[in-house]
Amino acid sequence: MIEQLMKDPNTQMTDEFLAEVLGDSLAAWKMFNESLSNYDISLEWRYYKDGGWLAKCTHKKRTIIWTSVSEGFFSASFLFSAKPELRAGVLALAISDDIKNALASSPKEKWFSAVVNVYQESQLADVYKLIDYKKSAK
Repeated sequence: MIEQLMKDPNTQMTDEFLAEVLGDSLAAWKMFNESLSNYDISLEWRYYKDGGWLAKCTHKKRTIIWTSVSEGFFSASFLFSAKPELRAGVLALAISDDIKNALASSPKEKWFSAVVNVYQESQLADVYKLIDYKKSAK
């Protein structure tokens, strides 16, 4: 049911709806959302025909994070061009081994992404490290 609502352009991304979808991870979502101003990042929900509802998080005009919500968690996705130095830079960060393993085993294509599925507030440390890196990466 939640997946259908996330693909419905008429769904309203209200605080109440997000609370229902996120459940126990709502506190982490709120902390994440509130912390974005510390990075001069704005979050805007957008509906995409090919992917449903995504939150585009931008610094100035540059997209830093794509976020989506699912039942019980939210995902923070960071998209990078496939420059070897960027992949190496992400792998050098003090982030979860799960994120690094997924990244290391991903195909070497034009783009790569680092994804953090956030269920609890403690996982936000990885998100913040990736924000800092993404903002500094060229």
